[in-house]
Amino acid sequence: MTKAFKRKNTYTRLSVIVPTYNCIDYLDECLHSVLDQLPENCELIAVDDGSNDGTKELLEEYVSKQKKVRGIFCTHKEVSAARNAGLDAASGEFVTFIDCDDCMREGFLRESLPLLDEDTDLYIFGIERLPLSGVRELWTVRDRLYPDASVFADEYVRIRQLMVYSNCNKFYRRSVIEEHCLRFDESMSFGEDRMFNFCYLSYCSGRILTSSLIMLHYIQRSADSISSRHIPNYFSVVRRLHKAKMDCFLALSTGTTEEEKRDFIAYDISREVEKTLDRFVLYPEEKLENMPAINRLVFGESDDSSEPLDILIVLGSSRCDYKIRRAWEVGRRNPGILYIVSGGNATADGDITEAEYMAAWLTEHGVSLSDIRLENRANFTKQNLEFSAEIIRILRSETGKALSKIGIMTGGFHIPRTKLLAAEIQYLLSEDIRWFAAYGPHTHPEQWVNDPMGRDIILRELHKTIMLRGFTDF
Repeated sequence: MTKAFKRKNTYTRLSVIVPTYNCIDYLDECLHSVLDQLPENCELIAVDDGSNDGTKELLEEYVSKQKKVRGIFCTHKEVSAARNAGLDAASGEFVTFIDCDDCMREGFLRESLPLLDEDTDLYIFGIERLPLSGVRELWTVRDRLYPDASVFADEYVRIRQLMVYSNCNKFYRRSVIEEHCLRFDESMSFGEDRMFNFCYLSYCSGRILTSSLIMLHYIQRSADSISSRHIPNYFSVVRRLHKAKMDCFLALSTGTTEEEKRDFIAYDISREVEKTLDRFVLYPEEKLENMPAINRLVFGESDDSSEPLDILIVLGSSRCDYKIRRAWEVGRRNPGILYIVSGGNATADGDITEAEYMAAWLTEHGVSLSDIRLENRANFTKQNLEFSAEIIRILRSETGKALSKIGIMTGGFHIPRTKLLAAEIQYLLSEDIRWFAAYGPHTHPEQWVNDPMGRDIILRELHKTIMLRGFTDF
């Protein structure tokens, strides 16, 4: 049941919505930080989310004594429901939010309210963060007025740092919220603030202002936060948030290049994967829940078929011993197979090329030189594929054989990008290629997460793959 007090019908410039839940120790500090600077034409709506520590009773005292405070008292449904109740009750031309464990910076409203005359749909301000360490951090944006959401999105795609995530550093035009029935998603375990902002930005038809004014003291009261508790289905929520972010900004951004957009996508996916991995040390259960999906993203699908092969292309790298060893194991199942070993760069251990190293390794392990074709010019993956395709064309011409059963061996993490590159080579388009994964000591699916070198290799490769493909839904 929800109970509300002090509904007003007079014009209100700004509604400040404060969800409260079991915050008796700092409710006074939070409310006074707003009330001590709140003008008569603004309101504070405090929504208690079923507190049981005395917060509700203290809030009732404020409602009875402070005419600028409106109280709403609900059963416990979490912060999104409390914010929604505040939106339902708000009468301000603009609305903003503050969490009950934070404070509004002294003098902020005196400096910021005149900006509302700018006729703008969204105002974004800075935050002062006070972590448990006691070292203050300023998260700021520069003073700028964007003529519309499209120009704002262009800027965000390029610099990615415009404070778009939080709800507690923004003024929203309430008519935009009500016209499009925007509310917080009460089913989300985290990220509901981001989701709200992505939706809101999508409907902004007016201007957007960023200001260097500091609105909020973001105070870390305890270690209990999203980074210090297990979140079920964490990566699934991250993927949903990523898609919403891309749907918002890529649709709005009309002044950025295709490459800028792909880099924006790649950066966001790589960063979200990295943040997910960082949680596994504290929450091993999240590793069990999330690694299958992450590995599918990183490694894609290899065929590793046991069907006969005519040709096996082996793509070199600076350390290619694990690839040629795996290729030899596959080749032993295919009598008469031809190996194409490709790579013109020097190996990590000497002056010989990748292809020369692999050819020497095969001959040392009993493979006849007549069964090896050495491609010694390629310096990068697409050249590996192009030059190997040319060798296949010549072999078919010289032998008159179909040589239609082709395999490609490369690092497992490299398969998704190599498949995309192969699709760009005309001669390979009609081929039925089977893909074989080799795993080095740093990049095995079971080990790379805990290997700093492996993580770096795989995250860089993921970024390259996305730059090539440009996908938004991972």
